[in-house]
Amino acid sequence: MQAWMKTICQLFSPKTLTHLAQETGFIQRKRALTAEAFLTLCAWGDGSLAQQSLQRLCTSLTLRHDCSLSSEGLNQRFTERAVAFLREAFFLLLQRQRPLLWSTIQTYRTCFTRLRILDSTSFLVPADYGEDYRGSVSSGAKIQFEYDLLSGACLQLCVQSANDSDARFAYHAQHTILPNDLCIRDLGFFSVAALTEIDARGAYYITRLRSDMKVYIKENSQWKEWDWESLGNQLKEGESVEMEHVYIGHERLYIPRLIFRRLTEEEWQKRMAYVRKREKRKGKALTRQTLEQKKYHILLTNLPQESFDGQQVYEL
Repeated sequence: MQAWMKTICQLFSPKTLTHLAQETGFIQRKRALTAEAFLTLCAWGDGSLAQQSLQRLCTSLTLRHDCSLSSEGLNQRFTERAVAFLREAFFLLLQRQRPLLWSTIQTYRTCFTRLRILDSTSFLVPADYGEDYRGSVSSGAKIQFEYDLLSGACLQLCVQSANDSDARFAYHAQHTILPNDLCIRDLGFFSVAALTEIDARGAYYITRLRSDMKVYIKENSQWKEWDWESLGNQLKEGESVEMEHVYIGHERLYIPRLIFRRLTEEEWQKRMAYVRKREKRKGKALTRQTLEQKKYHILLTNLPQESFDGQQVYEL
C-alpha cells in the first residue's frame, strides 16, 4: 500500500487532485476526507472495495490518512460526483502515460486520423446487481473502453453486463469511425460485419484471425481452403510470410493482406501458460487444431503494403 501511495504522489500532486475534485463537484469545501485519500481507498485499497464494510474502510482511512470519518459519513461520499472524480482521475492518468509512447505517437500522427484501441474487462459484482448485470455463471459487469492513442482522448467508456457480446458492441459503435482511422481490436471484437463496415468507411483495421475462421484462396475461379498447417511447418521460429488477396468465413469476405508468423519458443511458452490458465478457469480444453494454431500469430489488415510492411503491422 505504501508503494501505491508513493506512486499516486508521483503522478498526482495533492493540489492537482483537489482541483480535479472541485471541478467535478466531489469536494465543494474543505473536508476531513481529501481527494487523495478517497482515490487511494477506491483504486488501491486492500481487496475488493465492495466486499469490505464501511467500518473497515473508515479504519483504513484513519490509519493511512489520519482521516476520522463515520461509516455514514463515508457512505454519503459514494455519489455520482465521486464517480465523476474517479473517471477524470483515470483520464488524467492516461494522459500522463502518453509521454512514454511519444515516439510512437509522432510516427503515426501523420498516417491516421485516430489510432483507436478498443478493449474490455469483466469482473464479478455482488448478487444484488444480478438483475442489471448478468454474467455467464453469476452476476458480472464489463467495462468497454476505447482510446485514441494519438490525441489521448477517450472515445468510448461504458459499463454493461459481463455476458454482453464484445463483437456486438464494436459493430454498433461503427458509426463513430472516421475515414483514415486505424482500429486495433482483440479477438473478442472480431466479426466479419465489423471489418466490412470499417473498410466501407475508408478506415483501417488490424486484427487477429479467430481460430474457428477458415481462410480461402481463389485460384482459376475455384475456392481453395488455405492449408496454414503445412505452411507453418516450413517456417522457422520468428519467421513470417505474407499472403495477399485472401477471403475469410462462409461469407468469403475479401481481406487484402494476411500476415502469418511463427512464434519463438519463448513467445510460445508464454502464450501457452496463459492458455492453460484460461482452460483451468473455464474447465474446457481446447481442440488439438486450436492448440496447434496457437504456435502462430495470424493478422488480418487492409493497411496498404506500400506504406506498412509486415513487420510494421506486427509491431502495431
